Amino acid sequence: MNTLFYGDCLTIMREKIPPHSIDLVYLDPPFNSNEDYNAIYKDETGRPLPDQVEAYTDTWVLVTEGLRIIRDLPLLLGEHGINGHGVNFLAALMSGLVNLQPDMAAYLAYMTERLVWIRRAMKPSASIYLHCDDSAAHFLKIVLDVIFGAEHYLNAITWKRTWSHNDPSRFGRITDTIFYYSKSEDYTWHTQYAEYSADYIRKFFRYEDERGQYRLVTLTGANISAGESGEAWRGVNPTSSGRHWSVPRRIVRKLAGEEALSWPIKKRLDLMDEHGYIYWPPKGSVPQFKQYLKEMPGAPVQNLWTDIDRLSPHSKERLGYPTQKPLALLERIIRASSNPGDVVFDPFCGCATTIEAAERLGRQWVGIDITIHAIKRVARARLQDRLHLAQGTDYTIEGVPQNWEGALELWRQDPYQFQKWCVEQVEGFVNVKRSADDGIDGRIYFDMPGEETLQCMALEVKGGTNVGIAAIGYLGSALRYDNVQMAGLIILHELGKQQEKNFKLKLALAGEIEIEGRTYPRMQMLTVREILAGARFAMPSPAGRSDAPYDADLFSHKQPV
Repeated sequence: MNTLFYGDCLTIMREKIPPHSIDLVYLDPPFNSNEDYNAIYKDETGRPLPDQVEAYTDTWVLVTEGLRIIRDLPLLLGEHGINGHGVNFLAALMSGLVNLQPDMAAYLAYMTERLVWIRRAMKPSASIYLHCDDSAAHFLKIVLDVIFGAEHYLNAITWKRTWSHNDPSRFGRITDTIFYYSKSEDYTWHTQYAEYSADYIRKFFRYEDERGQYRLVTLTGANISAGESGEAWRGVNPTSSGRHWSVPRRIVRKLAGEEALSWPIKKRLDLMDEHGYIYWPPKGSVPQFKQYLKEMPGAPVQNLWTDIDRLSPHSKERLGYPTQKPLALLERIIRASSNPGDVVFDPFCGCATTIEAAERLGRQWVGIDITIHAIKRVARARLQDRLHLAQGTDYTIEGVPQNWEGALELWRQDPYQFQKWCVEQVEGFVNVKRSADDGIDGRIYFDMPGEETLQCMALEVKGGTNVGIAAIGYLGSALRYDNVQMAGLIILHELGKQQEKNFKLKLALAGEIEIEGRTYPRMQMLTVREILAGARFAMPSPAGRSDAPYDADLFSHKQPV
């Protein structure tokens, strides 16, 4: 089951994810923050690469597809068995937003369509956690109520993601919201516990003996009982105080096993007293239970999470992006709402935190992301480097081209992602700089003696069938810009013999460059077939691979809806 999919999660869920196959869903989708995010990679020397690497665009434009979803919303929900007054309300709400807040309408259309298919993939016992901020949380709550049913709403978890934030002219925004829903009344749940605070321990666990710190807890429960639990034990009658004996099952089970839970209550009280778990006060005769700190699981976790901090700048987990979620956050969610062997699904798998947490906790997993970078560089590197998993044996990747036909199909489906894939295949970084060198699709960085900054080979990718010789001219002009010492052309389709000859002659006119006693052609060309066969550009060893701060959230490029 452990699978990474490249592609739009909507398409993958329609074609690859069977109905009722998922036990737990966590998604950290775009937030409709109306911001564009970038990150800076660093090479193994710690120097930043000269160019910013594309992150993701969390801005939304309402176009034909979004309008279609909004128009056909009752039909879409009805096909998935979602009916009722809420459907009409949601349809009217989104229709109203078309003129009032078209960007919000586009975002909600995108999310609604995908949440419907997520629900289809979930087992009846499954739960879903949707992570968002306050940009669209109020609208997302309505969408979730309609799709999953308001009766299946369980929590709005508030996660304190940071301790302070500079928000001029308003209160600092330091929390995220995680909406928690089940698909039915019969859902998986395991209470989670957090460590007691030092103040709590000091206040309540005030006593200590040879076994450790403890607090005193009453051995009786409210109301009288006509049965054995209301009878006197060792001269103490709980009925006289309007109460009855209440023995902690956990301690009885620990002392004498599961069968001891069926013993008469007085025998269970004798067992506890024999093992030193009952405190007899010097004055008075009402005994109390000695509840030891070391035997307590901790404080039950509530819906305000302040004990999981954001990743520090120096954390080993950090992959270089400010909104990366900590592993502890996902581990808590997975422990609470799944069992070992269950299938955890993240349709926006980002930097693969969910996947790593699921793997570490013995769950199966499925992750999807819409970018090649997220799947091929970020998630795969995390699985191999941190978890030592082998592709093909421990997990599979689907959707990333493995042969020329796959590359051609990617070009037909999404030329932009094809371009990214080509650049990534040759150890390059996708270029997002839009200035005088517009048209360069990526860069491969390398160290050059005598230069303080990293130097680079500029890359251009051509996927069409009509690649003209002018492409070399455009790329050759990049050699006139700072930091560009070499240039490379990547083409999908093979050239004819005469055309190839002409291209190579044109490339040779750029001459050679000498670096550390070796000479390299300043301009080179590779076909996709050659790259798939293992060929790479002749150049010094590429920089930026051993310590690159990977985060696939950076590469979740979303299209207008």
